[in-house]
Amino acid sequence: MEMFRKTFAEINLDNLTHNIRVLQKAFPQRFLCPMVKANGYGHGDVKLALHLEKLGIENLGVCLIEEGLLLRHNGVKANILVFRGFDKKGAKAIIENNMTAVVSSWEQIEALEQVADKKVSVHVKFDTGMNRLGFRTEEAQKVFDRLNNHPKIEVKAVCTHLYIGENADEVDQTSAHQLQRLNKISEIFKSMNVFCHALNSSGILNLMQMQKDGVNDASHPLMMQKWGIRPGLMIYGYSSLGRPDVGDLKPVMTLKSVVNTFRDVKAGETVSYGARWTAKRDSVVAVVSIGYGDGYHRLLSNQSHVLFKGQKAPITGTVCMDYLMVDVTDIVQGQDLKSLNAQIDQEVILFGWDKSNHLLSADELARKAHTISYEMLTSVGERVPRVYVGGEKR
Repeated sequence: MEMFRKTFAEINLDNLTHNIRVLQKAFPQRFLCPMVKANGYGHGDVKLALHLEKLGIENLGVCLIEEGLLLRHNGVKANILVFRGFDKKGAKAIIENNMTAVVSSWEQIEALEQVADKKVSVHVKFDTGMNRLGFRTEEAQKVFDRLNNHPKIEVKAVCTHLYIGENADEVDQTSAHQLQRLNKISEIFKSMNVFCHALNSSGILNLMQMQKDGVNDASHPLMMQKWGIRPGLMIYGYSSLGRPDVGDLKPVMTLKSVVNTFRDVKAGETVSYGARWTAKRDSVVAVVSIGYGDGYHRLLSNQSHVLFKGQKAPITGTVCMDYLMVDVTDIVQGQDLKSLNAQIDQEVILFGWDKSNHLLSADELARKAHTISYEMLTSVGERVPRVYVGGEKR
C-alpha cells in the first residue's frame, strides 16, 4: 500500500537477529519459544515469525488460536504453542492446523478427547502462584494419572509462568518458590520424559547475569534444571529488568513521523486542546503527523520528548488523535517560518533510533506515561504501516 502520510514503524530485522543470536549462544541446548503474540508485540507477527524461522527457531508462542491461524495461513511452519484456553471448537482448530495446545484445565482435556482422532501432543500448565491459568500444583498427581498412557493425548512438557521474574536470581523469593514447585511436578511426570519451560524475559536475563558473574550453583532454583525459555520483550530489544547492558539487547522498532508544518507561537499563546501549554516566550512549534489514534499515548501530553535533528524536543500541549506538537525553538535557532516550512517532512523519532544512532528508548516514554515498555510497543496502531529493514540471515 502506498504511504501518503510518512508515519511508520521501522522494524529492524538485523536487530531482531542480534537479540535471538544472543539467546541461542547463551542457551544452545534449551527449549526456546519466542513469543509473537499481540502482533509480535506490535512489530508484525507474520513477518517476524517467518524471519525467526530463517534463524532456526522451531517453536513460537501465541495467546490466541486466531493468532496461530494467521501464522499458519501465511506460511509459518514452526510449532505454534497456543497458551490461551479453548473449547471443543477451539480444540478442533488447534489439531487441524497442527498447533500445540497448552492445557490448563480439565475441560480442555475433555475437549481434546472429544475431537482428537489421533494422538496429539500437549504442554500442561500449572499455576504455581500467578493465580491466572493452570492446574493447581496439588492436582499434579491427578493430572498425571489422567494423562498417563492416554490413547489420544501425549504430554511433551510441563510449564508455569513467573509473576515476578525480576527476583528470579534470589533464592528465597517468589520465582524461586515457583520453580521449586514446578521442579517437584516434573518429578511426578518424569516417566513421560517431559521437559519444563518457565523462564520469561525477566527470568532469562537474571540467569544470563548469573552466568556472566560466574555463578554455577546447581541448587539455585534458576539452575536446578535446564528450564526452557519463552522470551518476549527481550527479543524486541528491551530489558524487563531495566538493565539494557545485560544481554546487549538492541531495540527493534523505531516509530517515525515527520513535521507536517511549523507554527510561530507568540509568548502567552496556547497550544492544542484544553490550552494546557502556554508559550513563555516567542516559540516555534512543529506539528507532527501522529497522535493517540496511532497509539502514541495521550498521557504523554506535556510529559515527553521526541528526537528532532538529533536533539530532544518537548511535546507541547495535549496529544491529539492525529497530531502532536513539539517545541523546536532552541533547535531551529531563529530560522524564519518561511525557510522552515520549505523544509517540512523532516524526520521526527517518537521512540527508537535516529539517523545519527541516537536512541530515544520506549522505556523512557513508558515511565512518563506511568506504564511499561510492553504497552508502548503493542499500542502502536494498525494504521501505522510497518516497514521492514535488514533481515539477511547471519
